[in-house]
Amino acid sequence: MLLHKNVIGPCIGAFVVILWWAGTQIGGHSNFTLSNIIIDTKSCPTDSTTNKDTFIAFVPDEYSADKLLTILCNSAVINKQFGKALVHWSHQDRDLIKYIGKGIAHLALVKENLMVAFATQQTHGYEIVGAYPNYSGYLISLKEKPKINKQYLWGKKLGLLDYASSRSGHIIPKRMLKDLGLSDQNLQITYANSHQELRNLLSSGEVDIIASYWQQEDKKQFSENYITQIQENISGSKWYLKMDTQNTDLACEIQRTLVSLTGEMDSNYFSQMTLSQPCPKPPSTMSTDVN
Repeated sequence: MLLHKNVIGPCIGAFVVILWWAGTQIGGHSNFTLSNIIIDTKSCPTDSTTNKDTFIAFVPDEYSADKLLTILCNSAVINKQFGKALVHWSHQDRDLIKYIGKGIAHLALVKENLMVAFATQQTHGYEIVGAYPNYSGYLISLKEKPKINKQYLWGKKLGLLDYASSRSGHIIPKRMLKDLGLSDQNLQITYANSHQELRNLLSSGEVDIIASYWQQEDKKQFSENYITQIQENISGSKWYLKMDTQNTDLACEIQRTLVSLTGEMDSNYFSQMTLSQPCPKPPSTMSTDVN
């Protein structure tokens, strides 16, 4: 028997209501809240409860963000001058433009070429307070030494970083492919969100080669015989502090913070930071009796 068209609509509506009611009975009427899947900012309040200023730091990864925030939260100077400390981590261009290009971040770990591109030192008064050593970019393989030629790389599964500002993981290997006359269509390129993710792809066999830097810790997982240098003497990332005022107390505190941070890092490379210039010694004070 065919149902009349005027009956079909109400029937469907009633069926949907019944399904919804059944679902609530199974779920026990509990509220369902979607949690934030992407969390890229952490903060802490300071002792200055009436101060509304926020000290903002910008770093490329969550690991260093956690370590840095812990030190900032315990800083006497930060607690005096700010009401909150906040650390944001990202490698996305939109965040770099927001936090660095617009001068929002007080402290930032950024590649020098990006700071030059944004002209931030002239526009916002950023000054270098610490720097990591120069390094080289490599092709890294698991079971053979990579070759830099068109025949060898054709059809290979290559792991690159998914952000265009990375030199060893994106810019330099992309330039290499272009110079060899290879396009993305000639290889199977997999994009990762971090250098560690690239290493995971390589060790699991999901890619044949990755483009990255080489560090001492990599010897535990890969062979130094199976790396090929693409470019040497790449400028290391630098710490920039926004010095739009002559806040020497803050500048010296940040230097002490960065020295403490190097001791917390589990990478040999990131423990090799050098300060741009030593802080001036505080003037000696002499107590005097007031008559």
